[in-house]
Amino acid sequence: MFKRRTSRVRQRRQVKVLRASVMSPRIFWHDFRRAVFSLIRYTLLAALIVAAGWGIWLGVQKGLLKNDEFRIQHLVLNDNPAIDEIRLLEVTGIDLSGSLFDCDPDKIRASLVALPEISNASVTREFPGDLVIRVKAREPFLWIACEQLGVPPRGRDRGLMIDRAGRLFPCPEGDFDSALDLPVMELRNGGEALVPGEKLVNTDFDRLLRLYRVAEEMLPEASGWIDSIRLHKDWGCVLTTRDGIEATFGHGDLERQMGDLLAAMEHAREKGDRIATIVLVGRRNQPVTFHEVAPPRAIPVEEAQLQPEPESAGQADLRQLLER
Repeated sequence: MFKRRTSRVRQRRQVKVLRASVMSPRIFWHDFRRAVFSLIRYTLLAALIVAAGWGIWLGVQKGLLKNDEFRIQHLVLNDNPAIDEIRLLEVTGIDLSGSLFDCDPDKIRASLVALPEISNASVTREFPGDLVIRVKAREPFLWIACEQLGVPPRGRDRGLMIDRAGRLFPCPEGDFDSALDLPVMELRNGGEALVPGEKLVNTDFDRLLRLYRVAEEMLPEASGWIDSIRLHKDWGCVLTTRDGIEATFGHGDLERQMGDLLAAMEHAREKGDRIATIVLVGRRNQPVTFHEVAPPRAIPVEEAQLQPEPESAGQADLRQLLER
């Protein structure tokens, strides 16, 4: 058979390359001098770069870092209940005798925000010598108590607080007096651990909070009127007021139950009674007990001492006759 011709012709060429290395003393000396001169040139260039860097570093040290003009002259901290100047230095490690350049704003802010009682912070360096720090403390909303976790009921001195965002934190010393008027949420169990700085995740708290929200909507002064709220078995909550009322609520229809409580209190006040306990679960039958009202005390009046009447003439004669 005949092979079909194509227009492409493949040609194989073999190219042989001859490499020859020629060496002589003169060529060796020339290459050696060129290598030495290159090494010296690069060494001098590196030395110049190092010297320039050293000079710049000394200039920065002398002109900025060790310059008395840039030392910390004023530490400005905004007025807040969470942290004072002494604790600020302990937490952040700021050296008051150091330079403003030694202060890293990001690190200082991170150390402040890590505190559970602080929600936000800002740090700025205002040259030549002012370090300005502004912190925002968490606002107390409610007390949290859980006996199983070592926080006793009504233990406002050792309890944790929670803000409206649901974050736990220890009560700042500057807020302690005003926070004493806030209600206590008494948890039956801890659920997840109560960790300061973390968000509270607890089913008991969610139920108690729903009741408190309703009280806030219907009674403007609820925060100062309610002393504590705790769960009652599995079907309700017990709300205790600061004037000694224990009101038992179911978990549903809270608006109606709160309205019944306020109406019952008003009715008892008009009659001069004080409610002790009331169960608001039912719509019609709502058992109520009252505090004993002490009867008015009688003020003892000293009896008037009667003056003896003067004797008549006949009575005097009869007395003398009897005395014989």
